[in-house]
Amino acid sequence: MSQNKSKALNDAKSIFVANVKGGVGKSTLAIMLARSLASKIPPQNITVIDTDLQRTTTEFLTVSNPEINVEFLPITPAFENTNISLVQQFIKQNEFRPGHVVIVDTPAGSSQRLWNLVAEGYCVLIPTTLSNADLSPTENFIRSIDKVKARYGKSHPHLIVCPNKIPFGQKDFSIMAERLNNHDVVIGPPLRDLASVRHFYNGKAENWENKTNSNALSDFGQFGSFIEKFVLNGELDKIYSNRDTSQNIIPFGKVSN
Repeated sequence: MSQNKSKALNDAKSIFVANVKGGVGKSTLAIMLARSLASKIPPQNITVIDTDLQRTTTEFLTVSNPEINVEFLPITPAFENTNISLVQQFIKQNEFRPGHVVIVDTPAGSSQRLWNLVAEGYCVLIPTTLSNADLSPTENFIRSIDKVKARYGKSHPHLIVCPNKIPFGQKDFSIMAERLNNHDVVIGPPLRDLASVRHFYNGKAENWENKTNSNALSDFGQFGSFIEKFVLNGELDKIYSNRDTSQNIIPFGKVSN
């Protein structure tokens, strides 16, 4: 058992932040995950690949966390083939760097080649709100990734749905759990205070910790700990290998009745 745990801790991991739907918080999630993990593992072991033409992730992390390696490889119609190949190459090279984590922030869209690339990761974080307008395309995206996994007979990537823009006081996630009941996904801890998180775009990134964003900081701290335990430390692999469940998993707590 200890050997398996040691191997999980040392394995390189590639984490994609993706959804076909735009405006669900992919860049925010990528930024704050990188910053949270930088407090848990050596930041030099983290690389963030920003493939979104808007450069939000690149511009923020370059100022806030210069010790994190950030690569800007925009995946657009003009550069899709070249930059997807570069991202693939980077992920393959990363497999030989024990303890290293690559976080890939992806653009919205429906490029099949992009989704084939996403399916090459160790896990995919899929942010979405609880609204039907976001959940419906999110389900379609999950199906598209599942088809790629089935086509190649793969058990990875783990698909982790990240409830985003959650109202304060929201404790009942049964609607989301039921909606995703037929999909092989994990539901991660909720991220509530997006309005507060947005404040860090209005000033210098280094002032983020000085603002009164205790709820947002708490959410992203909890989310970083969740990723450390279930992804970096291989807890999800154990759950699936032990066949502890055949339906969607909610590791952050029970769904309220």
